[in-house]
Amino acid sequence: MIIGVDIGAGVTKGVLMKDSSIIKASSTLTEYPVTSALKVLKILLEGKQAGFVKAIAVSGGGSRRIGRKLLDFPVIRVDEIRAIGMGGLTLAGKSEGLIINAGTGTAIVAAYNEGRKTIHLGGTGVGGGTLLGLAERMLGTHDFEELEDWAVKGDAGKVDLTVFDIVGGPVGIVPAEATASNFGKIHAADASREDIAAGLFNMVCQVVGVVGAMAAKASKLEEDVIVTGGLARSALASSLIRNTMRLFGINPYIPENREYCTAVGAARFLSIGEK
Repeated sequence: MIIGVDIGAGVTKGVLMKDSSIIKASSTLTEYPVTSALKVLKILLEGKQAGFVKAIAVSGGGSRRIGRKLLDFPVIRVDEIRAIGMGGLTLAGKSEGLIINAGTGTAIVAAYNEGRKTIHLGGTGVGGGTLLGLAERMLGTHDFEELEDWAVKGDAGKVDLTVFDIVGGPVGIVPAEATASNFGKIHAADASREDIAAGLFNMVCQVVGVVGAMAAKASKLEEDVIVTGGLARSALASSLIRNTMRLFGINPYIPENREYCTAVGAARFLSIGEK
């Protein structure tokens, strides 16, 4: 078995895998990279698992601060783009696809041949970090669950201008109820904190969805779009991203355990590598 660890900006995630199956998963808020990685590893290695582990694969921004060993296991660093590609394909059970990995920011990776070939198409700095940063400034909370709870109860239409608000009907492929300008009418609205939270989710997830849809069309992978990452773990966020992409004729696959994409890909790299 192999352990994959993704040391992200906000959360460190780890998986214990056998072939393409996740045996166990764990996550913790990222503090110092080594400390966070050790917390995750101790949970993954509880019981009799340690004797079956051959190596630990690490990826993500914090992986650069990890040495050659963790808990006496050899450590192998895996390029984050390669890990995203392999992880997304593994979670989706596909041999090729476009992975939109929405975490603190959003990375977009085209992956082929089970992830042995990956192309970093770019991405956007808009992601979960944007959502939480704006929420702290505008609403005084940095708690994702609290923010999501408010957003579910809110009405983004109280802060966003819709296409209908501007032209009174649909425009091209865009339906009348679609957003024309995020927060475009907050100045005129008697918006509650719930409405503002809904508007924040709308803005971030629509940006991810639109950028992802454009990348899918450019790479001709419209039929094989996979959405992963910590932001997509949220039922509300994944629904908004999916609905935005459907405006462009794209129906993305959002797999189970999507927040562990990079960790899964790091582990899989050690399993299949360049074979």
